[in-house]
Amino acid sequence: MACYVRSSVISRRRRPDRRLLRLRNPPMRFDFRCLISAVLLTAAMGVVAAPGNDYAYAYPLQTQAKAEAYRVVLTPSVYSRVLATAGLHDLVVVNSLGREVSFAAMPEASPQVHPYELKTRLLPVPGGDDATAGVRVQRNTNGDIVIEQPTANGSKSQPTQWLIDGRKSVAINHMELVLPEALGDVRLSVAVDASDDLQTWSTRESNSTVTRIARGEDAVDQRTITIDGSTARYYRLRLLDGKAPWSAGQEPEIILTGSYTDAAADRYASLQWLPLQPAATSKAQGGGVDYDYRLPGVLPVEAVRAAMADANTAARFSVSASTGEGTSWSALGTLTAVRVQSDAAGGDVARFETHRVAMLRLHTDTPLSQPPSLQVGWHPDTFVFLAEGPAPYRLLAGSYAARRGDYAVDVAIDRLRATQSDDWQPPAATLGEPVEAGGIAALTAPKVPFNWTRPLLWLVLVAAAAMVAAMAFSLLRRGSKGGDSAP
Repeated sequence: MACYVRSSVISRRRRPDRRLLRLRNPPMRFDFRCLISAVLLTAAMGVVAAPGNDYAYAYPLQTQAKAEAYRVVLTPSVYSRVLATAGLHDLVVVNSLGREVSFAAMPEASPQVHPYELKTRLLPVPGGDDATAGVRVQRNTNGDIVIEQPTANGSKSQPTQWLIDGRKSVAINHMELVLPEALGDVRLSVAVDASDDLQTWSTRESNSTVTRIARGEDAVDQRTITIDGSTARYYRLRLLDGKAPWSAGQEPEIILTGSYTDAAADRYASLQWLPLQPAATSKAQGGGVDYDYRLPGVLPVEAVRAAMADANTAARFSVSASTGEGTSWSALGTLTAVRVQSDAAGGDVARFETHRVAMLRLHTDTPLSQPPSLQVGWHPDTFVFLAEGPAPYRLLAGSYAARRGDYAVDVAIDRLRATQSDDWQPPAATLGEPVEAGGIAALTAPKVPFNWTRPLLWLVLVAAAAMVAAMAFSLLRRGSKGGDSAP
């Protein structure tokens, strides 16, 4: 008989490894890193876009060549789009990423140096050293040299000093005597002095030799005197040794070579003239007529000239300026305007220190049939920015709240000039047509948010009073019910 024995070992079902399940089916959890990255990206985009939204208009800047810095000359269009109260501090330059770059007013360049050459005649101081005490050397109203000597002190001694009028304040490097051949051989030792008032003299060359000897191939011709020093208008040639070969009234000519600077003349020559038409005509309170002219913005004006509308007219005007509506008028000067027949270019120019002007007024005591046309001479403000970041660049203009910071651009420009020529200037960046950035809203004060503190406080007080009244009314009702139920 077969016997079957049941196995006492019961096989258990294997449970799946939880670690393997986790690897095969990872839990679906939200990755906060993605959210943080998105938030940071959005914030960064907001920061980059913020400068453009703070300014009303944007001007594209066209740069022709690659450089470390660029120069920006403002136009009347820019002045008309900035706030007068901001003092041009609501101007910035941003790169293609929208980031603000270093931007500031252009440092003043050194005055332009002009070459100078003058051929003039020596002016003798009468008498020798024993007679100069009675001689008066002075200037007339034009600055020309006037030499006076009393008749009683007249001397027949040969002059030993000669004066030279440079006509303007100049820095002379060389003096060359023009000696006629008829004078023969010449050998002189001379000194050169300089002065600005003919009274106080400073020595520029203590001893120089002038020699001309005609000996064929061995001829010597040294007629140039080399000097140095600061600028001066008047120069004096003093004879130290030798005898001048020319007679009185036959003084030789001398050629002056050097350089000069005239910042005032250069500045006037570089003025830009902007024509204006009268905006209003009114009778003045004290008599006469006022002609008002409006500028496109608050411009830095340095000169004014007027042209008469009718032929054969002349008038004298007093010029006043204002920085805008509601501001006081300040006197700038006077000018005259004359027109004879068809000539409209007569009259003078009123020049003054730079004034920031938004309106001009011409006042005349004699009314005219037509108001004169007006031209203002001005120098636009020049700014410079460093080429930080990728191009293209934009000039943002006009903002109520945003203001440009102070950048040390002048230090960078000085370092760039040290590697360039003395008259180096950054290349110009041309302004394009303006487009809206933040719009007119950027020029106005932001709306103040409504203060909910006071209404909420009153609401709380009214609610508390209502609750107190309700509690009092409830207590009164309970008291009245208790009184009615009493025996």
